[in-house]
Amino acid sequence: MIPLYLLRHGPATGTEGGTPVGRLDTPLTDAAWGTWPAVKQELLALGIQRVLTSDLRRAKEPALDLGLPCLVLPDLAEQSFGEWEGQPWSEIRGADAFLASPVLTAPPGGESFAHCASRTLLILQGALDGEAPTLVLGHGGPLRAILAHFMGLSLERALDLAWPHHGLTRLDVHGSNRAILRYHNRSMPLSGIRARTS
Repeated sequence: MIPLYLLRHGPATGTEGGTPVGRLDTPLTDAAWGTWPAVKQELLALGIQRVLTSDLRRAKEPALDLGLPCLVLPDLAEQSFGEWEGQPWSEIRGADAFLASPVLTAPPGGESFAHCASRTLLILQGALDGEAPTLVLGHGGPLRAILAHFMGLSLERALDLAWPHHGLTRLDVHGSNRAILRYHNRSMPLSGIRARTS
């Protein structure tokens, strides 16, 4: 059994208003870095022994900052939205047709969600090793694909999964196709939430 943690990176610059960022290598916001020390502390307390991340700095930089053995895998990068990256959805011509069939349709110069999910799962299966508690610090699209795979959900249903920034999920992985979901979308840092609501 492999304890597998899935964490979405913090908010990145240029993502306001639902703009598709995809493969743009945008940095984390100052606010994301401001909350990162508390998130980092809670992650390290989980006993994680290794980290898998993409080569995009909004995921890679905090992953490397954990100080744990880290494998940077370009195939864990976010779905490519090609020519649409960095443009607000409201200004993209052809977005309605894409959003009506987002699993199999690819934006111009980009990739479909099905392709993103396929490359993500192939690289993940090859990277999981032994029983070491592992963190995937990544992006919304690939993380949804991983969770849907182990839960037996279709890719259409994968896109229905909410995943906020710094949302943490834990799976206990038993083999290549089966896992037990321990929790999903645990907000990080928990201490910050308690402080704001008390």
